[in-house]
Amino acid sequence: MANFPRAELESRDVVARAIHAHTQKRHRVFLDARNLGNFARRFPSIHTICVETEIDPTRQPIPVRPAAHYHMGGIMTDAHGRTSVTGLWACGEAASTGLHGANRLASNSLLEATFFGARVAEDIKSTAARRTHPAKSFRPPNADRSDKLVRDIMTSYLGLSRNRAGLEQAVQSLAPLAQNSDRALAALMISVTALLRKESRGSHMRADFPESLPSEAHRRIVSLNDIMCIAAEISGRMPIAAGA
Repeated sequence: MANFPRAELESRDVVARAIHAHTQKRHRVFLDARNLGNFARRFPSIHTICVETEIDPTRQPIPVRPAAHYHMGGIMTDAHGRTSVTGLWACGEAASTGLHGANRLASNSLLEATFFGARVAEDIKSTAARRTHPAKSFRPPNADRSDKLVRDIMTSYLGLSRNRAGLEQAVQSLAPLAQNSDRALAALMISVTALLRKESRGSHMRADFPESLPSEAHRRIVSLNDIMCIAAEISGRMPIAAGA
């Protein structure tokens, strides 16, 4: 069982990479919640998953594996949550307000929702109503084969550690899927912007660029057209992988 005294309170990307290093050596890592008390009441969702997998968290350590946030930022907004589309505001984890920084932590999301949620509501309240077209009904797309492909690609090439070869492979694989899948398009945007950031910052860890560069301590803004042009350039100079 891996033991992380004090270091377990590091940011989640640091802890995740430490866990990954242990698992790469064929060690197993556990979360010990046996002395926590009232586990089922305090963490009902996790408790349910444990029970379904025949683990009793009050008596057994819980096996864990590392995970990472693929993406920071989101839709570009101003200080009031307005986007470039008239009548559309964004806040929370969907928005790029600058409040998140390079690492998305639970406290960041809480501050984002508390502060910008109220600010967006006030701005909407003070904005004159305009006649709009009736909203179209929207149903989330059904899961299909491309969903699993997107998950597999992101896990393989955009997880805890990234490098140019893997990111270019992800772009090449995602580009054709992005034509018909919003999930693949979002993944393609993440892959391209991760490729453009040639440094390590927050949970974005580039094995080929392990240092953080002071000159890169800022947000990068890209358009969908930028993404598609870069993806086309990368796909054009790489051989098509079998099964892609």
